[in-house]
Amino acid sequence: MDTLDVDKYILGETEEEFLCVSDEDNQKIAVAMIQQAELELDILSRDFDPAVYDNHECCEAIEDLALRSRHSRIRILLHETRKASQRSHLVIHLGRRLGSLMQFRNVAETHKHIPDTFMIVDGIGIMHRPHTDTLAATVNFKDRPKVKKLSKLFEKLWEDAEPDPNTRYMIL
Repeated sequence: MDTLDVDKYILGETEEEFLCVSDEDNQKIAVAMIQQAELELDILSRDFDPAVYDNHECCEAIEDLALRSRHSRIRILLHETRKASQRSHLVIHLGRRLGSLMQFRNVAETHKHIPDTFMIVDGIGIMHRPHTDTLAATVNFKDRPKVKKLSKLFEKLWEDAEPDPNTRYMIL
């Protein structure tokens, strides 16, 4: 099996859709895309996909993005924030530490039936899994039409969602 060469994909330039199937490849692609982000990251996930996002490389990439600019925007929508929080997810700990630089919300009950999970980076890059039972994701570092469609869904879900107490910063 070929090793995924993430260096050949450039956010906003590489217009090639491909399928990402393994945990390792999903993680590599997510980190590479987040590292290339300039300002925005939106993630919709069931329980924050530990195989993809719960690692030091991803956490570091998200922290760099959050601290890069005062205009950076990181929004994470989860179906099951409690599950991710109880698992001591690294990015949730980071969010608690960074406070308002990262926002977490819980998907409203009326939208829990939506099976999609995706990550949108800078309004141009997309990593999309249409089914919850597999890590198979379509990825494209430059796909405005798909991003536009999924951004519209994300905005609707975000508006209807509520901040989650499991992801808030706690002073001890």
